[in-house]
Amino acid sequence: MTEFAVRGEGDLNKKSAGPSGLVQRVAHSPLRWVIAVVLLVSVITGFFDRISVAVLFTDHGFNAAMGTDFHPAALGMLMTAFLLAYALSSIFLSFGGDLFGPRRTLGFASGVWGVLMFIMGACGSYGSMIFYRVLLGLSEGPQFSLISKTVQRWFPRHEQARANALWMVGSPIGSAIGFPLTIWLVSNYGWRASFYVLGAFNFLLVMPLILGVVKDNPPVANDAPVEVKRSAVRLADVRLLLADKKVWMLTGFGTGLLTYLWGLNSWLPTYLQRVRHFDLHHMGIYSALPFILMFFAELIGGYIADRTGKYALLSSSGLFAAGVLMYIATQVEQPQLAAVIIAFSAAAWGFGIPTQYALALRVLPVGTTSTGIGIINGIGNLVGACAPAVIGFIVAGTGSYKAGLLVIVVASVLGSLALLPMLRFKPAT
Repeated sequence: MTEFAVRGEGDLNKKSAGPSGLVQRVAHSPLRWVIAVVLLVSVITGFFDRISVAVLFTDHGFNAAMGTDFHPAALGMLMTAFLLAYALSSIFLSFGGDLFGPRRTLGFASGVWGVLMFIMGACGSYGSMIFYRVLLGLSEGPQFSLISKTVQRWFPRHEQARANALWMVGSPIGSAIGFPLTIWLVSNYGWRASFYVLGAFNFLLVMPLILGVVKDNPPVANDAPVEVKRSAVRLADVRLLLADKKVWMLTGFGTGLLTYLWGLNSWLPTYLQRVRHFDLHHMGIYSALPFILMFFAELIGGYIADRTGKYALLSSSGLFAAGVLMYIATQVEQPQLAAVIIAFSAAAWGFGIPTQYALALRVLPVGTTSTGIGIINGIGNLVGACAPAVIGFIVAGTGSYKAGLLVIVVASVLGSLALLPMLRFKPAT
């Protein structure tokens, strides 16, 4: 075990100097669950912004305005451009949470999201839409690392998997609500209005909630460590992060995890409409179903993880099952059955994901939580960001969505294998 892992696990409840900063015990506070709910809301609306463009892949008005003419590769790049910026921002800008505090950084970012969504609603060309999607990705990239840092400060260790599950279900909820909501907005008011409404959620709801409710530091006295002094993220901290094998195992797993997520979010509505031939009503239902099941699976996975401590096992087996079920879905002829299997594949994916962040919080030193998770999440997103474009290129080249979805299958299986060496890792409680 490296020096990094020893300090991250063994000395968290002591006052200690060094790269991790000074830490002290903090008290249980009922406000922690209120804060977790506010973080959940920020993730839900954030996912509205991320996946809304996928609904527009099949919209005539949007394609005419952008000049894309339903070309899969060009449409896939709208998601990939956002995700590449999102990944780079997660890696290089997440230190803001360690320097300025997660509340201030996240509150400012949420206001920027709202402004950018308003601007995208007024875009008149493909180039301008790509440009503002990149800016949106840069501003959203640090979100998960900022939230994880807040969880680490407010929650004791034995509650962190559940606390992570609570905000992480914002991903499936955001997709489950976001897809049918955007479909409804586009069909009734047009694609531009969908951007304006989603932007208003961030600017008028999320930003005031974060700045008004979330606090950086809880009262002093239990086992959830927080920094009481910190002036800079040191280069030595980053070197410790990059030298720890467990960080790279989590990064490999996260790569498979995020390739699945962004591939599914980008192409599911189009796949259901063009390959499975669902009408608008059923496309909305079956676009939401995978994320509804994912929501319940994440809650159950977080609870089981905290009760059993089998963090790596739950994460690895969940992602492996997700890949296998996705492959089976592409081979099934009956459209409704295929859609249901995809939904259960998403549930398997969700079953293991809360444990990834709980495991990361047991591996990362306290003072570099935001930076460390930014690196793990950022590299995973950097690779996962390629999934929408790669799937689009494969579909354009082969004419087969089945071939394109194999990207999700292969990435899920390989990602699950990356976490196998951690099955014997027993984090401190």
